[in-house]
Amino acid sequence: MTTLNLKSAFFHVIDSHRWLAASGCAWNLVGANATTQTKAEADRLLPNVDVIVRDPLLLHARSLIKFYRAPKGRGTDIVLADFHGLRISPQLQGDLKEYERPIEVHLLHLTDYRDPDYRNNHPTNRPTFRPDWNSEAIRIVELLLECAKYVSGQRGGWQQPFKDLYEAADGRYRDKFYRWPSKLGEKADVEEYLTSLGL
Repeated sequence: MTTLNLKSAFFHVIDSHRWLAASGCAWNLVGANATTQTKAEADRLLPNVDVIVRDPLLLHARSLIKFYRAPKGRGTDIVLADFHGLRISPQLQGDLKEYERPIEVHLLHLTDYRDPDYRNNHPTNRPTFRPDWNSEAIRIVELLLECAKYVSGQRGGWQQPFKDLYEAADGRYRDKFYRWPSKLGEKADVEEYLTSLGL
């Protein structure tokens, strides 16, 4: 459970969504499904740009997976339940679970489980499989956006901020020219916006 007031905590939730959406948008432009010409030009200007874009996407995704899935936080963790007990659906819980541990094992830590031979000899550790990130990256982004959308339909006072966050993140993800709303930008603006909603 967060020790911050919820206005401050929500600012950090916004930040992770914003950069997930920006990374997802960039991945659509230079990643596995990008047009050949765009991808080639981007790679000419910045070699291995697809990896440079994909890894932050997965890092922000991992933070948000934990945020949405955790029933309660440890110490100073900010989790969805902090916001008056909000929860995502069991279906979304299950869909996100399959990515939480693999991102941790294959991106955040150097472990034996990165090695395919080791994984094959330890089959009981299924959560350590390595997804094809190139084909799964967009699904992960869209699942997390679906979480924000799902939460925005719940009761409890936080539905409007999550609705605005969903719309902003979805807009930024789908359109590289989308202007992020100022009320979800700087910390003072976020606090003023939440105060205006009585939160």
